[in-house]
Amino acid sequence: MEATPRMHDHALVSRTAAAAGCVLLKNVANTLPLLKQDGAPLRVAVFGAGQIATAFCSAGMTPWRTVNILDGLCASEKLTVDGLLSHKYRTWALGHPDGSQMPLGSVSMEEFAENNDAAVVVITRAAEDGRLQLTDEEEQMLQLVTGAFSRVVLVLNTPGFIELSDAALACGAVLLLGVAGQEAGLALCDVLTGKAVPSGHLAHTWPMCAADFDEACAQPDVFTGYRYFDTFGKDVRYPFGYGLGYGKAELGEVAVGLDGCDVTVSATVENTGERWPVQELVQVYVSHEGHSERPVYFLDCFKKSALLAPGESQTLQLRFPVTELSVFHEDASSYVLEDGYYDIRIGTSCRASCIAGSLRVTRSAVVQAVSPLHMAPGLSRSRTGVQPFTYSGEAEELAAARRCAIRLSDRNLPRRSRRKGREFSGCRPDGNSYTLADVKAGRCNPFTFLAAMDDHSLRELVCTFGAHAPEIPGALGASAGLERYGVPALTIAAGGEGLQLTREVKDEADKTVRHQYCTAFPMASALACSFDPELIRAVGRAIGREMAEYGVDLWLAPGASLQRSPAQPGFADRWSEDPVVSGLCARAMAEGVRPYGAAVLQIACSRREVLLGQSALRDVYGLGFEIAAGAFDACLLPAVTLGGEPVCEDSAIVRSLVVDWRYTGMFLADGERYAAEPTRVALEKSALRILRVILNSKKG
Repeated sequence: MEATPRMHDHALVSRTAAAAGCVLLKNVANTLPLLKQDGAPLRVAVFGAGQIATAFCSAGMTPWRTVNILDGLCASEKLTVDGLLSHKYRTWALGHPDGSQMPLGSVSMEEFAENNDAAVVVITRAAEDGRLQLTDEEEQMLQLVTGAFSRVVLVLNTPGFIELSDAALACGAVLLLGVAGQEAGLALCDVLTGKAVPSGHLAHTWPMCAADFDEACAQPDVFTGYRYFDTFGKDVRYPFGYGLGYGKAELGEVAVGLDGCDVTVSATVENTGERWPVQELVQVYVSHEGHSERPVYFLDCFKKSALLAPGESQTLQLRFPVTELSVFHEDASSYVLEDGYYDIRIGTSCRASCIAGSLRVTRSAVVQAVSPLHMAPGLSRSRTGVQPFTYSGEAEELAAARRCAIRLSDRNLPRRSRRKGREFSGCRPDGNSYTLADVKAGRCNPFTFLAAMDDHSLRELVCTFGAHAPEIPGALGASAGLERYGVPALTIAAGGEGLQLTREVKDEADKTVRHQYCTAFPMASALACSFDPELIRAVGRAIGREMAEYGVDLWLAPGASLQRSPAQPGFADRWSEDPVVSGLCARAMAEGVRPYGAAVLQIACSRREVLLGQSALRDVYGLGFEIAAGAFDACLLPAVTLGGEPVCEDSAIVRSLVVDWRYTGMFLADGERYAAEPTRVALEKSALRILRVILNSKKG
């Protein structure tokens, strides 16, 4: 197989993104990077079936190549991988393709330790594997390796959290690789050898044990992820936003100000190490003394520094509208900026921050009215009487910030009214028949074009969108091609980590083989750990170029649904437990795709019926979608009941959120598109959204 320049370029994008998403969780006694001081190759013994049966992507993806962990390490000039041990694992893998662990009872661990400088242990879970504990075989392997080697690196090739035992914690270094795409082995090697320094941060909380998620997820309220663990003072092993580097970064001067109605934050990041460059993530959290059914603090924004050489520093500037601090009041159907103090916390994780300043809102004010919804009330926990996470000196910081609090009058706040608009009453014909070419040429507008379309064709365009057989092998589906009206069929492809297409297509007529070589990029849970929207935008551009190359018009991109438990289906396809991170990552991906095709925003739910209150929906679960919606041209509605109402295009909840989020794209549906039999007017309204996407596509 001869790789094209595009394939090489996208492999490099995938490799770079995978390395940027690696999170260094532990590194003591200079375990990492795996380098010798004299520059000679470091001798390494690699353990674990995952070095060969590496998890690259979801089961439906067939990338044009994959580089497993063993091959990636063997390709490095800085490492010498133990040949005897790797041969044993390769032989075992041939007879056990299921990825089961090779027994180590007959292996002389002392001999391997004597002949090697370090050990790398790989623990692997497929993207669809919800097991959160180590198996007995993995536990035994870790005990044997840590008992014999003094320098051990544990690599977690998993979608995210896995419960770490004492033997796992005995390793000198722990690195979360994630499900990192087709170049996973090479990306891991880059990080382990210092070619790329780790700069990833956890996009989900890592508690002490897997059972902690059961309590955290007991209720679908505003307390998700760190909002639960930190508000209720639960112990965690690694907090949200946590991540180490090889160098040492410190926050210097931090400041909080007010520019009009924008909160401004500045933070100086300095590399105080002596050898390694660092790239630090500055995170801004906000806490409010408000009522007991709100989290103790929440992430509002973040920004990553440049790669700083030793002794180098950079001052990062962040800003956000003060209206982002408002919360939803169900009784008023509006977002309210409540009176009181808002404390601005700046740090490098949710539990490594300081209170840098405070704002004082003198009087509560409505900042945005929204469409009223009549949803069944959801249950919510209360933090009354609970001691949240705290740290030494927090009380003194809080008192100092409150004494110098910046006063904000409600008179200066911008108000955003609900956009009511005029109710759509249908398209008006002018007595002529048209094709889509007439719309493009300006001889008629989309309204007149649709008005002349017969009922059967209109229903086929709307109600069967995505249900037709695609011309591209492996694609998920296609829309109806209406030849009479010059409307082309649009092809839809699945695959959150890239296009899921058939890799090799045989033409029985002339016996030729046509190739559809698609790149597997890191899955969303791994990409989000980069906290780098520009990097994710580059991944989106690469996927968009492959869409244009193979003729895919719509791609089911990762949505903005929140991660709750790592055991839930689709955890690896979701960005984060935090709505701001999820929304910004989803938006960046769609912005990258947009010049080449249309990304579809998926609304995923793990249950058919979600008992979610409107406050939790507006403030947490829907916030990511609100952030991302403007960058997407299409949205896939799930077949679920939310707050007692089915989520359909004509449901009140969708109509409300369309208005409030300023969403102008089209809809697709996993289940029924309409809750009731659609009228001609309802079909025309949906068709106008579809036409907008078709006209913006390369086929339009």
